[in-house]
Amino acid sequence: MGAGFKVEISELDGLVRELHRSQEEMRSALNALRDTGPKTTGSKELDNACDEFHDSWDDAITKIAEGTQSIEDGLKKTRDTYRDVETALRDGFAGKGGAQ
Repeated sequence: MGAGFKVEISELDGLVRELHRSQEEMRSALNALRDTGPKTTGSKELDNACDEFHDSWDDAITKIAEGTQSIEDGLKKTRDTYRDVETALRDGFAGKGGAQ
């Protein structure tokens, strides 16, 4: 690659994992609020507050998770393209790429 430009595929892999984990954590937190109630907290007021919070954030967290999924999908494509180019360059310099 050119001077000053380098793509670390392992770093892209790590970012993909982090994005996926963040989606799971957002959904898990929202589900935990839905499942919280007087049986687990002993407080009707807390149950109502959790329900209100869940209702107000359900759509927003779903949209954030969907957006994060779109970013994750694009990042995977980018990573795969860089990996393919890197492999093609390596194979080309090793004489495996056809034309010499």
